[in-house]
Amino acid sequence: MFLANNTQKLGVRILESHIRGGRVSSSYIFSGSGEGAEMAEMSGERHSADIKEEFAAAFAIALLGGGTKLFDRAVTPLAQRVWNHSHPDVRWVKEDEDKNSIGIDSVRAISQWAAMKPFESAWKICIVQAAEKITDDAANAFLKTLEEPPKNTVFCLLVENRNNLLETIQSRSFEIRLMPMAFQSVPLGAGSLEALPVREIFETFPGPGLSRDEVKQKIDGLMQTCREKICRMVSGPEADAGAVNRWIEAMDLLYDSKSALDLSSNQKLTATRLAIRLARLFPSQKVVSL
Repeated sequence: MFLANNTQKLGVRILESHIRGGRVSSSYIFSGSGEGAEMAEMSGERHSADIKEEFAAAFAIALLGGGTKLFDRAVTPLAQRVWNHSHPDVRWVKEDEDKNSIGIDSVRAISQWAAMKPFESAWKICIVQAAEKITDDAANAFLKTLEEPPKNTVFCLLVENRNNLLETIQSRSFEIRLMPMAFQSVPLGAGSLEALPVREIFETFPGPGLSRDEVKQKIDGLMQTCREKICRMVSGPEADAGAVNRWIEAMDLLYDSKSALDLSSNQKLTATRLAIRLARLFPSQKVVSL
């Protein structure tokens, strides 16, 4: 399958690395618009007009089939069943009829389905189309499922803009952006982006004065830095696969640390562990005393 831009290629690499490394998250946000000239380039080989659906289905097919590659060119019975919405371990969710929204009854049905064991494979995948249409009551109910996700169940939330979801849902999900990102100012002195600015990020939090929300905000800044660095690397003429994988690993560490904070882990201990692990990935950075 033809991928229209480097952001989509990066999304494939991240998802494949999660499968290979056994780091599959319980929830992913696939964000971006499915329309436009770049999307039209792909229409001849696509099952859907929405690139988010293409990615979520490809991810589901790889997990169900025990593979590590997305967008395998082979047309298999498994892939056909996923796209025909006939595979029992893949649940497609869209807005309720006549309501143009996803209500609490639909979310309760999702939770009941997720609680059951897989029928045919080791995984279950729930693909929520137009996830921004989840009502507030339904989103709060869905959050309870994300807080204690069933084993080997993956939720794929498809949304044009992640900010249309509850912040608590965002924080429990790994985002895969599928439209080219505009480079923004690099946070807190990251300079040439040779390494993550561990010292600049954490040195402003001495001793017991660490705030959980402030640490999470700093982690968000680091994740933005990772995304910018990876996009610039894969856009270059000769991308260093080892370096790209190191930055992807750093993004995974950041996501895991933010998830730990959501589960009420000690913020000082979480930040210290994160700084140590990032310093191992980027030896030029000294570990900060927190």
